[in-house]
Amino acid sequence: MKAAWQATLAAVLVVAAGCVPRATEPIRLDDPRAPSRIAAAVSEARVVGLGEATHGQHESFEWKQRITMALVRECGVRVVAYEASASLARATDDYVSGRTGDARAALRGLGMLIWAVEENAALLEDLRAWNAAAAPADRVRFIGVDVQDPEAAARRLAELVRDSNPSLAAHARGLADALPAAVDALWRGDPSAYEAVAAGVAEVEAEVAASSFPNSALQAEAILRAKELRLGCEMFRSAGSRDRAMAEMLLAQLAPGESAVFWAHNEHIKRSPLASLASPELAAGGHLGEALGSSYAAVGFLFDSGAFQALDRGADGAWGFRRYTVGPAAEGSLERELLSLGLADTFVDMRAIPRATPPAWPDVARGCRVFGGYNIRAEDMSALQPATAPREAFDAIIVFRTTSAASPREAARILGE
Repeated sequence: MKAAWQATLAAVLVVAAGCVPRATEPIRLDDPRAPSRIAAAVSEARVVGLGEATHGQHESFEWKQRITMALVRECGVRVVAYEASASLARATDDYVSGRTGDARAALRGLGMLIWAVEENAALLEDLRAWNAAAAPADRVRFIGVDVQDPEAAARRLAELVRDSNPSLAAHARGLADALPAAVDALWRGDPSAYEAVAAGVAEVEAEVAASSFPNSALQAEAILRAKELRLGCEMFRSAGSRDRAMAEMLLAQLAPGESAVFWAHNEHIKRSPLASLASPELAAGGHLGEALGSSYAAVGFLFDSGAFQALDRGADGAWGFRRYTVGPAAEGSLERELLSLGLADTFVDMRAIPRATPPAWPDVARGCRVFGGYNIRAEDMSALQPATAPREAFDAIIVFRTTSAASPREAARILGE
């Protein structure tokens, strides 16, 4: 087996005469030491992005959990940042920190039904157990970085300033209440109401920054919530505004010297532009890469075939989990290329693969499959993301041969079962 893997490594790395393979080998996922080895491979980064090709696969969640806990136990990571509402995720942090015992509220703190799965519950239990046994300096914080719920940000900001500045609290809530109609008008071609809300939100943020607070912790959170409210308003300006906001919210919540693991979709953690949205703007990982350089590491997750789930409406109009199954990825795709090299069920660090002429596979543009969190259409099932050289998007890749759907906490919400 060792000889076979050395031959595979040579096929991957040796792409030009005189090229000598690097010492770093692909890491097989059936290696009992794989979580620790993968964590060690990315441990020099201050922020490690762990992606997923869909929001609903057991294997991606399971391996992200294993890698995260290895980073916590062995590499000193003390922040888990999640593609979840920054305001609502306070409830999740309360649970993993041991301040509350409400596991259901902790999952609700992730902010979207798609996250209400057993695999996420297992992550929170692992973090809670770690914190219960850890010294105070070694406890892990859980933070949300998404800004898709400006109403929650305004509600929390109003709670923070209600006693000291009731008019500011009312102003923030009023702006959040006015935002949905203003965005609807913006999409219909009338930006006036939206620009008025945006100007008001900027005023709120400036007033919060100039206000006095009873203590520094209260002040810091009020400033953060005002930022979240502004970014939640601004995310409607362009296709990439939400990703820029997630990167800004993550960095704003890191203390000096802290390191984090960032859980989100491949399309968010990648370094490259948002080609799947036909936008030249960078994904959140691109903004983190600009801010942190090589201290950011993006790990993409791919799969060849199998099952996943996404949200859809049932016959009664209620949201539930729709299960999907796909066969092998298309010829010419990144997934097919990796499997042809014998790299199924492995972690491959592309930073260990030299650039050469002719280019190795990390520098050849290929499409890969991307599925979002809801409303998967029939035409989506065979579509590939616009072709991108893998190294432009990710520093490392994990590819699964087959996958299975994640397990909703409420099995009754699986549609058609």
